[in-house]
Amino acid sequence: MNNKFIEKDFEFEAQIKDHIAYVPLAGESEISGFRAPDSYVFIFFEKAFGSHFIDFVEYEEKDNQVHISFPGQLHSWKTEKGAKGHKLILSKEFIEMKLYNSRFSSLLLNKFPVLDIPVKISKKLSREFKMIQEEFGEEPVNWDVISSRVKIIFSLINKCIDEAEQDTLVMNRRSPIILNFIELIEVNFTESKAVAYYADKLAVTPNYLNILTKSTLGVTAKELIDARIVLEAKRLLKGSDQTVKEIAFNLGFYSIASFSSYLQGKTGLYPTKFRE
Repeated sequence: MNNKFIEKDFEFEAQIKDHIAYVPLAGESEISGFRAPDSYVFIFFEKAFGSHFIDFVEYEEKDNQVHISFPGQLHSWKTEKGAKGHKLILSKEFIEMKLYNSRFSSLLLNKFPVLDIPVKISKKLSREFKMIQEEFGEEPVNWDVISSRVKIIFSLINKCIDEAEQDTLVMNRRSPIILNFIELIEVNFTESKAVAYYADKLAVTPNYLNILTKSTLGVTAKELIDARIVLEAKRLLKGSDQTVKEIAFNLGFYSIASFSSYLQGKTGLYPTKFRE
């Protein structure tokens, strides 16, 4: 598959609403700053070598991996020759209606954007994706069959995430407040940037929340809130056609000047620089 074919799929991926899309991947491809606001993107690499940036964090592309992008996340990649894999694109609506009992229907954070898949499970994923590819080649497409195959794929991915989560159980047991704090930020960061706001919802003092965040994550509570706001600002500036004014107000700022000053103070760059 050449770059031209792959790039033609991007507009469709960004617009998908309540459906499933499948794209076979083969060969090299490169894209920068793509954002799918309403879709989950799952890429299964059977063979791959390259780099994939998800929200400005670089991940190595390797054989037997699943890369996951949540709605709104910004992703860029450069995949080298010889790659082979599958891309599955699912709308938020499909996840909520058809996969409501999966972890993705309730997760706010993409905790595992890249999963290394055991060979045994990788073979099963390969088989299921090939069955989906064959079904998409039929006329008419049997959506019930495809939906069933997607559920099998999700059960296999869920199993890998369950195993990956074992490494984080110690922190989860030690700091349930931190996990709740992170989820509260995800829901409320456009409404409030104040530590006291979140401390009140967690029934702790701002000072205690700050101490706990610092000891667990190595950053202050305010730095954690600011990091989420800056990330969303970067996503929208790089991956949307919203004006700086629209982005500022959507992120809870009352003027372009206050937003520009805030972003410059946190990153050293004004909003317009991110778009150059």
